[in-house]
Amino acid sequence: MNKVIKFKHLRKTLAVGGVTLSLCGVALTNASAANVLFNHSAIVKADQVAPSTTNIEIHKTMYDKNDTSYIQNNKIRNDGTKKDTEFPAHLSHYDPNTMGKIEFTLYDITDVVNSKFNDGKGLTGFATDPSDANAQKYRVSQITKSIQASFDKAWDDVHTMDSGKLTSELSQNEYLKGAQKVATKAIDKDGNVRFENVKAYDPSKPQKYHYYAAIETKTPQGFYMNPSEPLVFVNPYTNPNGDGFLDTTYLYPKNKVQKLKFKLNKKALYNGDNANVKELAGAKFQLYRGNPGSGTKVGGVLTADSKGELTADNLIMGDYYFVEVASDVAGDQPDPDTTTAKAFISPVARNNAQNKLYFTIDENGIDPTKLVATVIDYGTPDLTKKLTNGVGDSQSLHRGDLAHFKSSIEVPQNIMGSGWQIGTQNGNTEQRDLAYHVFYTRDVPQEHLKDVEAVRHLVIKTANGTTLKEGTDYEVYTSSDGQFFVNYAINGISQEERATLNTLKSGKSSSEILSKMKDIKTGHVSDTVAKEAGKKLFYDYDQVVKDDAKTDTDIVNKIYLGWNDGSGNYEIERKDKTITFGINFVKESSGFMGTGIGAQRLAGAQFVVQDLKTGKWYNGTKYDSERKAQVAQWVDSYKDVKEGILESDKDGKFSLHGFTEGDYKLREVKAPRGYQLMEETMNFHMSKDTDTQTLTNPIIVKNNEKTTMPFTGSQALLLTAGAGAITVTVLGYAGYKMKKRQA
Repeated sequence: MNKVIKFKHLRKTLAVGGVTLSLCGVALTNASAANVLFNHSAIVKADQVAPSTTNIEIHKTMYDKNDTSYIQNNKIRNDGTKKDTEFPAHLSHYDPNTMGKIEFTLYDITDVVNSKFNDGKGLTGFATDPSDANAQKYRVSQITKSIQASFDKAWDDVHTMDSGKLTSELSQNEYLKGAQKVATKAIDKDGNVRFENVKAYDPSKPQKYHYYAAIETKTPQGFYMNPSEPLVFVNPYTNPNGDGFLDTTYLYPKNKVQKLKFKLNKKALYNGDNANVKELAGAKFQLYRGNPGSGTKVGGVLTADSKGELTADNLIMGDYYFVEVASDVAGDQPDPDTTTAKAFISPVARNNAQNKLYFTIDENGIDPTKLVATVIDYGTPDLTKKLTNGVGDSQSLHRGDLAHFKSSIEVPQNIMGSGWQIGTQNGNTEQRDLAYHVFYTRDVPQEHLKDVEAVRHLVIKTANGTTLKEGTDYEVYTSSDGQFFVNYAINGISQEERATLNTLKSGKSSSEILSKMKDIKTGHVSDTVAKEAGKKLFYDYDQVVKDDAKTDTDIVNKIYLGWNDGSGNYEIERKDKTITFGINFVKESSGFMGTGIGAQRLAGAQFVVQDLKTGKWYNGTKYDSERKAQVAQWVDSYKDVKEGILESDKDGKFSLHGFTEGDYKLREVKAPRGYQLMEETMNFHMSKDTDTQTLTNPIIVKNNEKTTMPFTGSQALLLTAGAGAITVTVLGYAGYKMKKRQA
């Protein structure tokens, strides 16, 4: 029977990674050491009581950076047993579902240690002398510091851990490059990882123990405030009671962690500002978690400060995106005339699938320098419209006239795409996305005004006077119901959509043209138009005042600017108007001896009209085949007037309609039968409501009766008697009226 030598195990402790570990009992195996301890010269074969394999279970813990001081003063005393119920306050199990994936690699460094420390002592072959204990701790510390130095080379305080660099550094470490890699495993949902059947007591080794380094070889970026410390330990462990060995050894590494934050820079670029991008203080954003367009809100609304910056903090693993919400400085109303917000919310910052302000913090964490973004809002394009050839404050025109309009449209700063940048990719350069696939104007003449292609005379110029080319820079579509469209998004368009646009040139209805233009998903404006971003394009064109235009009624023309910046279709409207006037006359006799008594309406009087502003005489209207309307004609002399003669009807009435505001002259060119021509011309004024007012109270134009020639003989006597009779009759009638009033 083998003689068993019993001896008291020497208990030693080892500080590893800031956690105090209680090592196993030390069995001294060389003969000289045994003789020293027991003064016994015989070598006796002993029975093995230490386990050949054990399990190693690592429980990853964490604490917030703000609790560093407390944790340092309240460490776990690690004796290899389970300590989950003994955590100090502020220390918790690591949560991989919020802070990212962690992997541990277990290295068996036994052979490397024994080759480095060739005195046969390794990490356990020491006596009880305090200097030996210090030597033992020094060796563990030396190994730990060496591995820690490899960690430090893969770490910086800005980008935190570079996993690729860490792998490279560890492969070159003096204690690891020749070590045996036992396994690499990820922590489970509870933050734990277990290595089973790990070699422990081994008689083939110089000290009969195995030495290990447990290293966190995968660390999520950003969440950690410092690199993890490696765990160097001896296997097996003696239990705290000293009466056996642990089947499973529990280790508790810990890390100082932080939740992440994201900084968003908000800027604006307005039309007319060239490339002068400005910080947009007061812009508001909501952070969402999930996929753009279908996420859920995280926290409250964030507002950009005076520098245009805002920060979302306390971020954990997940998919996120920012959405800009309406504010006093940026809105979603496209018409600048209807909102005080100068900027239009960027299409890349809306709550839909087009959103570009999304980022992911996955199980690998993220480089903190990538948690930054910039997004630019732009001013909405504006539109103007002005009638330029109207007369007077009323901007009046004659029927049949060409109404000449000038319009201007602003080319949006983001016509070729909206600017944004997220992270440090692309060298921090701005990216652009969502070029305008829809950008057009449509002109809509209202009642009493019409678009006639032959006399439209459309010219579009840039701010420096360059004339845009139809077919290259824009296309014109004339609808069957009297509108015309100018489409700018005609370059780089798909073959299928090009075929669609070609059909619009054949007189489709305005609703069909509008619908199909709004559905275009490809294409963009020409280079010439794109160079005008932030500037204006200027229109000149004509419309025809219809020859049946009502007087005293606004004749309106509307123009619409439409676009789609990627967030939807928008239109704004501007309009201007003209008007045409009229006037009504009645022809009467001047009555008895010019008193108006017995005045009669006179038919057959003929008149001509002169425009006092131009000196021209109205000569009626003539059908213009290009304008497809009756157009007023004018001559230099009243004697040349043929078609413009006005003649009083049986009720003495005559009128003018469809004229501009202004002063005119009426000249009678033929008196009614039995009446004198008007001795003088009559001036009159046409303006707002003269037609309406004179319809019930017409301007009276009087004619005197012709003077009779003298008679002779009995005719003279008869005339004298007749005159006396008339005088008596008139005087009698007058006396009758006076008596009647007195009564």
